[in-house]
Amino acid sequence: MLKGKIYPVNSARIPVQNPFILIARHVDRYPAGNGDMAPAAFPDDWERGNDFTSNRGWHMYHGEYVPGFPAHPHRGFETITYARQGTIDHFDSHGNYGRYGDGDIQWMISGKGLQHAEMFPLIHTDKENPFEIVQIWLNLPSHMKMAEPSYRMHWREQTPVVSLSEKNPAENQLKVLVGRYFATAAQRPADTSYGFDEDHYINVWDGHLKKGEKITMPKFPEDVKVQLYVADGLLAAADYEVVSDSLLVYTSDTELVFTAREDTEFMVFTGKAIDEEVFAYGPFVMNTREEVIQAYRDFEKNQFGGWPWSSSAPVIPSDKGRFSVHDKGSKITYPSDASEIS
Repeated sequence: MLKGKIYPVNSARIPVQNPFILIARHVDRYPAGNGDMAPAAFPDDWERGNDFTSNRGWHMYHGEYVPGFPAHPHRGFETITYARQGTIDHFDSHGNYGRYGDGDIQWMISGKGLQHAEMFPLIHTDKENPFEIVQIWLNLPSHMKMAEPSYRMHWREQTPVVSLSEKNPAENQLKVLVGRYFATAAQRPADTSYGFDEDHYINVWDGHLKKGEKITMPKFPEDVKVQLYVADGLLAAADYEVVSDSLLVYTSDTELVFTAREDTEFMVFTGKAIDEEVFAYGPFVMNTREEVIQAYRDFEKNQFGGWPWSSSAPVIPSDKGRFSVHDKGSKITYPSDASEIS
């Protein structure tokens, strides 16, 4: 039986629950670039360094020249960044860096602490630079919070896609970004991830259905919440209708079939709850206030390894494609040989 509640999604933040700390969907209609990966025309309606709300359809976020998030620290959780459209340049305090986008997934474990920058270079100068990412903050239990940080790419070429319709498979699909959908499994994360243990049921799926088509949702244990986000359209099951810009959080002791009453774009997030207190403040997610205070003290003391880059908002030259320099800068991987880091 389905037991759930529907929440409205009124902003970029999707109101998810344990074990997720935050999920944010950023959609920006960036203009053409100026040749230096910044907007061709800068907005005159933004507070420099803090541009999260506007009516222009795109944001600079904390960027001063190129949009994005210049160097900032994290401790105690992991991020899964799904670049649905557009380009992201990643740099971190361990010497890792790279460029990804248009369906790629970056999985970063902050563990005991690191700094990173996430910049959104506007590569195209002859057309707009549409952009959409979904960034997931996944909590870590107390015994994993001080693990060694790690960073790896899961390239779109290796993301499995499940057909949800025999008669029209191309327009009814589910991308298995994280975890598994029945027998179809995505790439595994590092063993310091909460998602490494399959009994934690960390799944992230991205799907689309045409009107009248269906998706079967697996049965999960009682302590695993299914969090179904409808970005556009309408999905219905039992007495529940999940409309555009809403989130259904539920548990069920049986498989469920959801039907698309309209053409629908949706995402699913599942995970076993972490039965611990959470104290999150700024860029740190710990169990107690004292641990967060200690994180700030440690960062002031050692900068979590320092910042080896010449800028707090570095970007990769615009003529470079997708790649990953990882394992503290010792290895380089391209999408064509992505199996090296799977």
